[in-house]
Amino acid sequence: MNRVTPIALCLGLAAPAAGADELPMFQVALHGGYRAGGSLEDAETGESRDFEDGEAIAVSLELRYGKGDDRFYQLWYSRQDSEVDDGVETHGADIEYLHIGGTLPFGGYEHVQPYFAAGLGATRFSSSAPGADDRTKFSGSAAFGLEIPLAKHAAIRLEARGYLTAVDTSSAFFCSSDNGEGVCRIIASGSAFLQAEALAGILVRF
Repeated sequence: MNRVTPIALCLGLAAPAAGADELPMFQVALHGGYRAGGSLEDAETGESRDFEDGEAIAVSLELRYGKGDDRFYQLWYSRQDSEVDDGVETHGADIEYLHIGGTLPFGGYEHVQPYFAAGLGATRFSSSAPGADDRTKFSGSAAFGLEIPLAKHAAIRLEARGYLTAVDTSSAFFCSSDNGEGVCRIIASGSAFLQAEALAGILVRF
């Protein structure tokens, strides 16, 4: 009996570790939500060029750090179809983010798992104005979320994410050629471009 007890104790301690090693290594999350904010100060007029709030979609590809680890590397993409008034007319403007970062769970409760996420990458601005060029700027993001398990390989995610894009002094946006001369819709003064979004999605593990 004295020999059985230590063996049973060792098996009991080893069981969680073995289960942790069997956790899925890869997961994908699809999100939909609403993005707000985003403004550029026009260097020529001093007026604010505000982007319209609107719906956003996002996808996240995540790879576990290692066996038994609850952290993930993350490739994050988010897109919003917006509009902006450049002082002459209002036209469509798409804002896309592509970031590489990771997720870090913390705390933990029986029915919900809080997590923090962050990433660095690029923001692309593109316009529906005829012949307008795209612009790509360096950016970063940070998020706080809640993961609600549905099953071993599925969960619901609720997330709030903020974006910060660096805008250089006298950055030109939505430039095109007009009768042989360069025309830029917005000449922005040096500032930060800020946006935030609220998202809900489904997470699937493989």
